[in-house]
Amino acid sequence: MTARHTLISMAIGFLSLAGCATAARPAVPFTRYAELEIEPSQLAQYHAAVKEEMATSVRVEPGVLAIYAVADSENPSRLRFFEIYADEAAFRAHIASPHFKKYVAKTQSMIRSRVLRDTVPVQLSDKEGRYAAP
Repeated sequence: MTARHTLISMAIGFLSLAGCATAARPAVPFTRYAELEIEPSQLAQYHAAVKEEMATSVRVEPGVLAIYAVADSENPSRLRFFEIYADEAAFRAHIASPHFKKYVAKTQSMIRSRVLRDTVPVQLSDKEGRYAAP
């Protein structure tokens, strides 16, 4: 085999491996960010409802990878959520789920304002390495 044939064979092998790695790589997760302001007199009831919904979603929906909720330390009625789904289909399944619809019905009058933003992951890192780097 000539040096040229060896290089061609190596290139074909590399391209084959690269194709396999791409096919095996998990899809980039679908991420979402939300800003909510809750009626202060309803804050305890809202916390109970959202904690139940989040726990149920993570427990029963395989496509819900993570949902994080935090409150502003200076204004606890201002909540921020960061949600990570396996893909957009998992997000769509989540918002169609009975437990999410129950949460929406129960909390809609408690929410003063809501801003929802689809986001694009730049880097998702955790200790267990659960998320694919985009």
